[in-house]
Amino acid sequence: MLSKVVWKVLTSTEIKEAYPLNDFWSSVVKKSKEEIKKILSWVSDKKILILWPCSADFEDSLSEYAEFISDLRKQYSDKIEIIMRYYTWKPRTVWGWKGISNSEPWHTPDIWKGLIRSREIAINLIENYWVPLADEMLHPQLTNKFNDIYSYLAIWARSTENQYHREVASWLDIPVWFKNSTSWDLDVMTNSIKAGQTPSTYVISNAIYDTLWNEISHWILRGGRISWVNKSNYDIDSLKTTIELLLKKWIKNPWFIVDTNHENSNKKHDKQQTIMESVFDNLDELSKDWIDIDLFKWFMVESYLVEWNQSYPSDWDESKIIKWCSLTDPCLSKEQTEKFVREMYNRLNK
Repeated sequence: MLSKVVWKVLTSTEIKEAYPLNDFWSSVVKKSKEEIKKILSWVSDKKILILWPCSADFEDSLSEYAEFISDLRKQYSDKIEIIMRYYTWKPRTVWGWKGISNSEPWHTPDIWKGLIRSREIAINLIENYWVPLADEMLHPQLTNKFNDIYSYLAIWARSTENQYHREVASWLDIPVWFKNSTSWDLDVMTNSIKAGQTPSTYVISNAIYDTLWNEISHWILRGGRISWVNKSNYDIDSLKTTIELLLKKWIKNPWFIVDTNHENSNKKHDKQQTIMESVFDNLDELSKDWIDIDLFKWFMVESYLVEWNQSYPSDWDESKIIKWCSLTDPCLSKEQTEKFVREMYNRLNK
């Protein structure tokens, strides 16, 4: 036997009953989703800013970061809708920690426990800090276990071509972003959005779903690699191509967000502010040629409480761990992020 059943996975009803979201907090999540939808459909002229640690790890540090996000939301809510990224899965197939839904850092995988724990922490963050949460749809078959607590969902770069991800996106009553693929191919991303905005039929577990469509699906520009050469897509030519392609393909609610990290920065977190400034400058230039820069809805920025990241040891030793520092990609510190957001806000006012 090559594999065995360890645990039967919890049904969506069982996991939601284990850590339920009551009517009041359900209305709070619904309100945050509606606010994002208004921005994405031009009902609101606010901008979207997604801030995140690269991966969700320890509840105490996530809680401190959520409190920080909550304070920023109070300061800048007149013009910016700030969302906290809460990524509970990491795309690892060869090595490395796969996120808290798989296991606690450096612990033996226990997905049954991890799913419950991920939901418990998410609900604590929502109830204690009133922050809207965004996760990544790494495993579409698990989406119906968490669809009531998220205000935003991502389709990561390596899944954006996958039919299953696209079909589940078309079912969700949640704004969904598709990242451009790691190959930088923009046509792939355009097709992903159109698929997410198209009715579909698919299976999760023992249920068949008939979907309508998700009109609030959109692009995230994160850069890519062509023949192992890093290529950004926040430069002026890429932004112009993106805008023209969105309009040419007749995308509903056409718009995009720029990821200031990943291949755009070549994972050099300290370049994120420079990238932000370049995007504003490039869009200013495009506006002079009557290019519709209103399709740009703002940024994703990678940050946590302590700057940089840490590589975890092969053997578990809690004394070596800095709980407030990213376990995966490098991040800006809380202080750098606060300065960054303030300057973005001031630039927006100009």
